[in-house]
Amino acid sequence: GVLWLSIVAELLYVVLLLIGNILMSVEICYYSSVIDGLKINAFSAVVTVLAGLLGMVAHMMYTTVFQMTVNLGPEDWRPHTWDYGWSYGLAWTSFACCMAAAVTTINKYTKTILEFKHKRKKLERSFRIQYKFPEY
Repeated sequence: GVLWLSIVAELLYVVLLLIGNILMSVEICYYSSVIDGLKINAFSAVVTVLAGLLGMVAHMMYTTVFQMTVNLGPEDWRPHTWDYGWSYGLAWTSFACCMAAAVTTINKYTKTILEFKHKRKKLERSFRIQYKFPEY
C-alpha cells in the first residue's frame, strides 16, 4: 500500500511541477502589467513549493518501502546487492533545485511588492507636500 501511495505522490509531484513550469512560461510570454506577472510568478512558486514537499514525502516513502523490502521482505524479493542508483540521487537533486527556485521566486515577489509600497508612500508624501492637501 505504501509503495502505491509513493508512486501516486511522485506522479502528483511531476504534475505540480509541470503546472508550475507552465505558469512560469505564461509569466514570461504574456502578462498585462508587472503586478500581474508577479502574481502569476508567485502562484507558480507556491505550486512549486507544494510539488517539492510532495516530492520529498514520496522520496521518503520510497526509501522506507525499499529498506523494509531489503530487511523484512521474502527471500526471493530481497536484492543480494542493492544501491539506490543515479535516479534516486537525481530525484533528491531535483527536490533541492525545486525548493531553491520556489523560495527565490517568493523572495523576489515579496521584495518587489515591498518596494512598490515604499515608492507609493513616497510619491503620496511628495504630492501632499507639493500641493499641500489636508491630511485626514
